[in-house]
Amino acid sequence: MSGFNIDSPIALDKALGLIKRLKSKFYFRRGSEQVALPDSVGRELGETIFASSMSPGSDIAAMDGFAVHSEDGYPLRIKGRAYAEDMPVTIGEGEAVAIATGAFMPDGADAVLKMEDAKTERGMLYGTNLKKWENVFRAGSDYRVGDRIFEKNHRIMPQSAALLYSLGIEWVPVYKKIRAGIISTGTEIHNGMIKNTNSVLVQGFMRELGCNPTFIGTVPDDYDRTKEMLLHACGNYDAVFTTGGVSVGERDYIADIIAEAGELVFHRVAIRPGKPIAAGIVNYKPVFALPGKPTGAFAALEIVVRSYFTDIPRATRELAVNEDIELQEKGFSYILFVKAGADRANTMGYGSSDMKLFKSQYETAIIASSPRSTIADGYVITDRDIKRGDIVKVHLFS
Repeated sequence: MSGFNIDSPIALDKALGLIKRLKSKFYFRRGSEQVALPDSVGRELGETIFASSMSPGSDIAAMDGFAVHSEDGYPLRIKGRAYAEDMPVTIGEGEAVAIATGAFMPDGADAVLKMEDAKTERGMLYGTNLKKWENVFRAGSDYRVGDRIFEKNHRIMPQSAALLYSLGIEWVPVYKKIRAGIISTGTEIHNGMIKNTNSVLVQGFMRELGCNPTFIGTVPDDYDRTKEMLLHACGNYDAVFTTGGVSVGERDYIADIIAEAGELVFHRVAIRPGKPIAAGIVNYKPVFALPGKPTGAFAALEIVVRSYFTDIPRATRELAVNEDIELQEKGFSYILFVKAGADRANTMGYGSSDMKLFKSQYETAIIASSPRSTIADGYVITDRDIKRGDIVKVHLFS
């Protein structure tokens, strides 16, 4: 499975492909549990759901109007009214019933004349010709007994929960939440010289994705102590995150530890910021090693790791960029955090944003160190220079 190349970072699309393979192998390994229906939203189904009933149970009116027999000619005598709470009535030849949306269709009726197409005069109905079953929600047309409603692994949305309720399901079989263990490396973090913002970042990111994150602790730049903590975490959590120690410096041990203790799937991805990211497998658990710089860690989480936990893409919006952007080096996918105006995207770090860190060239080393640069509406991914006014696709955070 390894995609590790010691000489150069791998392309973003290859990294995402390897993440997809990791997910297919490990993501659904955890057990399942029963949760109350209101608590199931955002969780994944632990088993396939089949219908045990039929919906609707009878033919019902799809809109307000008049229930008629489609082969009868006008005028028709209006017999009465039918509402959603009424039991079915019967109409004979030449008769019609005023009917409300959701009401049972009368016996003898097979179409509904829309209210706006109807004309009444002295208790008689006039209207347009109708096809059989026009404007009627047929019995069993939504689902029938035995229909496969949701596949196993389906992520439950609010509308999914509503359908489960209509099926009479009050307790839902779902996978247990992923237990994510988080380790922060670095002597400066361990000694409290630098605030450990990345642990807060990863915990929040995991909660947003429906996981149960736990901050395990910090460890100084010590190979054996780092390895011991990583092995312990991989024995107790479904996925493990590390922050820092994943570049190519003298005391960056994480990639080597993963390779020694398990399998290094890849190390370094051609994105900026976020390049020094690694993924691997230790004790049959996925390990995601994030950069130490806060914005680099966030970019790696968002652009690479997020796809392990959800297949739902970010919403996008096309906007014109508000500045000239010159990339430092070709061959990378650059992450530009932007604030969205009415029709413009203001890139963080430039004069049109709240921060003025540089003028033309996009300096990722500075952006990667700035947590404030991610306080944006979304981001653009580009591998080429951008001119002011160019239309770009903005991936929105909300």
